[in-house]
Amino acid sequence: MNAAVLSPSSVGAQRVDAPPQLGLGASSALTVYTGAGVFPYASLGPQAGAMLDIGWLGSRNLRLSVGVDYLATTIDRTDTLGVRQTSRGYVFSALADMTLLGPIGRPATPYVGVGFGVDAVGTTIQNEQIGAIYNTNVFDVHAQIGTLVRITRRGRLTLEARGTGARVVRRFAVRVGYTWLYNQLR
Repeated sequence: MNAAVLSPSSVGAQRVDAPPQLGLGASSALTVYTGAGVFPYASLGPQAGAMLDIGWLGSRNLRLSVGVDYLATTIDRTDTLGVRQTSRGYVFSALADMTLLGPIGRPATPYVGVGFGVDAVGTTIQNEQIGAIYNTNVFDVHAQIGTLVRITRRGRLTLEARGTGARVVRRFAVRVGYTWLYNQLR
């Protein structure tokens, strides 16, 4: 009977003393932001959210993040009878991103990213036809481009433009925030 002996190095296992790649132990950045967003039949509205970096895949510059986002707006749309309906609306998102960072040690670090999310969309419009459109949950895909501008050793000003494709609430947003770097990215 021949049995193959596998060592951790032969199967590509992470070394015991190596820093973790994914999970809270690998977390290295926390971002909070505010901005403005808009989607069809809605006014420009305030947006706020937070993202938590939870590690890297393949390269320390390819970061995985999870977060939440809230956009408040006013929906202004006519129904099939031509009756105009106007009321408050919102999009609450839980999302995940893969972001490719440039060199983090520079005064300005550009980045690009893509991701997906689940949007809870709602409105206070009482019209059944319009309410059926906006009181729903939808999946989204999004892409962002931005830069991190160094303001302190561990702090970065975040400037970002993001486009999101989703049924009903395809949207565009511009954000400004603060990113605190720690662990592997400090």
